Amino acid sequence: MEGAARDWRWSVLAYALALALTLAVTTVIIVALGHDPIPAYRTALKDSVGTIGGLSQTLNRMTPLLLASLAFALGFKAGAFNIGMDGQIYAGAILATGVGFLLADLEVGRIVGLPVALLAAGVGGALWILLPAVMRVVWGVNEIFTTVMLNFVATLLVEYLATGPWNDPMAGEAITLPVPRGVTLPMLLARGGAHSGVILASIVALAAWAFLYRTRAGYELRAVGSNPLAAQMAGISLRRVHLLALLLSGAAAGLGGGIEVAGVHHRLLLGLTPDYGIMGILIAVLAGFHPVLLIPANFAFAVLVAASDSLQRTVGFPSAAVFMLQALVVIIVIGVQALQQRRRRFVI
Repeated sequence: MEGAARDWRWSVLAYALALALTLAVTTVIIVALGHDPIPAYRTALKDSVGTIGGLSQTLNRMTPLLLASLAFALGFKAGAFNIGMDGQIYAGAILATGVGFLLADLEVGRIVGLPVALLAAGVGGALWILLPAVMRVVWGVNEIFTTVMLNFVATLLVEYLATGPWNDPMAGEAITLPVPRGVTLPMLLARGGAHSGVILASIVALAAWAFLYRTRAGYELRAVGSNPLAAQMAGISLRRVHLLALLLSGAAAGLGGGIEVAGVHHRLLLGLTPDYGIMGILIAVLAGFHPVLLIPANFAFAVLVAASDSLQRTVGFPSAAVFMLQALVVIIVIGVQALQQRRRRFVI
């Protein structure tokens, strides 16, 4: 109990230091730009959580980030590194859009159409990572390189579909025709435009926790990630576990793409994922790769992104500084956690 309390205090210290230093750096930048930080912060909080519209945009931003970070965490738990979440998000969005177009001819309602489209999105993400997963378990090819390269393939495929066979001729840009209403998500906060995808994403994160910590397959996945040699000695198939982890990882990211189509854009478009995959990696690290902790971590990160966007509009906050602040938070948390581990080894 004493060790758990000590670990909890170190975690609080890490996040408190990250928040304090982030606010300090942000304040210095705002003052350097010639603005008063107090009104700027007041506006940023209002635009991120202080109004129905601001909170809605934060929740909508949180949803794909939560599923992208969960995707990375699921692979990492088994010792696999899926860096291609953006490609899998696009793949999920492609299949969800395609299924939506097919269901439009059948005139199905939301009760049937929405689950089918979201299931297709998860399948799309899993299929997109299937080749890297097979190459990893059969030939030992590092999945970092193959998953990253497929990001570019997915982007080009979306560009082809959005400017070619699925293009909306009235749009004049890389965007498809809208999907039918039967595959769109119901609203959570109608006044602000928040869709119910955040609830679905949170349920998926809780289900991932139950899978990892309450099932035999989840135990095997964690065992392989913690000590692959010991797991193999115990009779656990490393190939089977790595394949399962990567497919689950791809499915989670693909579902994020389907939710973006069904909840936000209602169509496929180029730029649907503005580096959600990369941000998902950072958030997974911040949450310690724990599925439940990913929920508050993603909400906090979404608030940070929304507040940063507000500062860009109101005081001309540099866009590059936003990425700097995100990296700063991760570096501080990782640094404090490293000090904790070092102190623990010293005490032992």
